[in-house]
Amino acid sequence: MTTAAPLLNRNLLIWLIGSAQSQLGSALASIALSFLVLHQTGSAGQMALTLACGVGPNLLMPLAGALVDRLPLKVPLIGADVLRGLLQLTVALLALRLGEVPLWLVNGAALIGGLAGIFAGPASGAAFPQLVPEAQLARANGLNGSVSQGAWLLGMLGGGVLVARVGPPVAILLDGLSFLIMAALLTLVRLPHRPPATGPRGSVLADVQSGLQLMRRSKVLSLVPVIGFVVNAAIAPVTVITPKLMETLGPGAGGYGLFLAIEGAGAVLGGLLITALGARLPVKRTTAAGMVLLALAYLLMAAWPVYVGLLGAALLVGLAMALVNTPLSTLMQQMVPPSYLGRVFSVLGTVATLGMPLTLLLVAPLVDRFPVSRFFTVAGLLVLAGGAAWVLVALAERTPPDLSVPETPDDRQPPTAPAL
Repeated sequence: MTTAAPLLNRNLLIWLIGSAQSQLGSALASIALSFLVLHQTGSAGQMALTLACGVGPNLLMPLAGALVDRLPLKVPLIGADVLRGLLQLTVALLALRLGEVPLWLVNGAALIGGLAGIFAGPASGAAFPQLVPEAQLARANGLNGSVSQGAWLLGMLGGGVLVARVGPPVAILLDGLSFLIMAALLTLVRLPHRPPATGPRGSVLADVQSGLQLMRRSKVLSLVPVIGFVVNAAIAPVTVITPKLMETLGPGAGGYGLFLAIEGAGAVLGGLLITALGARLPVKRTTAAGMVLLALAYLLMAAWPVYVGLLGAALLVGLAMALVNTPLSTLMQQMVPPSYLGRVFSVLGTVATLGMPLTLLLVAPLVDRFPVSRFFTVAGLLVLAGGAAWVLVALAERTPPDLSVPETPDDRQPPTAPAL
């Protein structure tokens, strides 16, 4: 009788510890950077420009993902964290010493940090499946999601207090240190040799195209980025409408903070549920259930736009997001050959990221002209339609497609290369 491999191991524990403290630091910095720019300029527009500099490089993520698939994974993982850590330390130390940091430097640091992030994201998605046995991948993704979300939640809850008491530069300094700590911890993680991408080495654009061709061989895999786009597009108007509704109902900023905290708690709960049940939660069906639950949460907010109803819906939103995002990541890690994971995750990241800004541009002129319940209804129906499409496609593709790639002579050699 064989015993199932344990979930926790040295590599996963190091990864979880590093991710937790890094997410905590990033949450602190997300608040601190906004207030640093706001205090220096007094302009919300300038603050939005800084945030745009940080997320703009996501448009180049497919190219970064193709490069990630050409490198040992520790190179982009550690390199990105070191670069982002040094950037945050530079901004923080200048702010502590000078009192003000030139806006061009803040925006430049945000832009370069965003460029580093587009390498770190696909590299993390490709590296994580190598930390645990395949049978434990679903549970490991759930645990990683709960730990990261829990750390982010603590950072958001404590970030405002910290920034108010010690100022934005100290919080940014802590974020810089958290990146460097993560880089140091990653040197202790052992990643097995990853076979290189097969076929002749062409341009980076050719690598991106080969990743897209691989995704097109599976209807389910082709739909994953669309689901990410739909979910983010539905979230966008909610993030704009909910603060305004909180002001109208009376709880204001404090009430909105509690709303976000409960939403984060729901995401932690969802991750723990996946960790406990693992493979007993089929990834395709769990994704469909998560989308239905998310749609119901938004429709509840539309039908019952009172404070208590919003808090209950927040818990459902967080739980639903975990039941959508974590199984989708697991599905991609299980289906895609390791040498293609970087570029495939980068496509998902780029398409999903576009959903929010495009929807925000669309609804910005409309938010003051229509009742808030209408936006919640549209969001719920949009997610419900996406869930229906997912069910139809998943049912149509009952047999897993052949996504194997032809072997090269190097791939046929025994895996004698030392662990990185």
